[in-house]
Amino acid sequence: MEKKDKKKGHNAVVILLNLAAMLIITVFLLVFVFRWIKNYTRHGQHIEVPTLTGMDQESAAAALAGTGLTLEVSDFRYEASAKEGEIVEQHPKAGSYVKEGRIIYLTINTGRIPTKPVPDVADNSSLRAAESKLRAAGFRLTEPEYIPGDLDWVYELKYNDRTIHRGEELPEGSLITIVVGNGDPDMEIEEVDQSTTIDSEFFQD
Repeated sequence: MEKKDKKKGHNAVVILLNLAAMLIITVFLLVFVFRWIKNYTRHGQHIEVPTLTGMDQESAAAALAGTGLTLEVSDFRYEASAKEGEIVEQHPKAGSYVKEGRIIYLTINTGRIPTKPVPDVADNSSLRAAESKLRAAGFRLTEPEYIPGDLDWVYELKYNDRTIHRGEELPEGSLITIVVGNGDPDMEIEEVDQSTTIDSEFFQD
């Protein structure tokens, strides 16, 4: 009986030790996992994104040096108020807090006004249709220039006082003049001399 009691006591101790060991291992694993997650996500470590707009790409790279951030040009567009090569937009925006290693995407000013093809409306459109197509293409319009011809029929387009040729491209937003008829065709009618001149030799034998 005494041996059985001792054996039971020994088994209980072993079970308690095993439970204690499992508890210690579990706690250790949890601490390890949480520390690993914290390090992996850099919990609490944030970097403020500096202002890069208005700089060129080289200056922006220098501004990010040592911050743990990198830059990448993602787009180009034209901004009339900015210089060629100037950064006109950044993402994330300045003042944002990001983690180390984050890429800052930049949009660079091309410095060149984009061109667009002029719609083919000369000699095949009415004034209203031509105005609609030209405005939809991104062009601005002056007051129409009227010439003798069919009413509101488009005869030609002008840019800087010169005729625009078919298929020509112009800077977006260019000012175009539509030349249209005023409804009073200028018809030059040549007078026909109906008198007949007969050579005098006709009456001679």
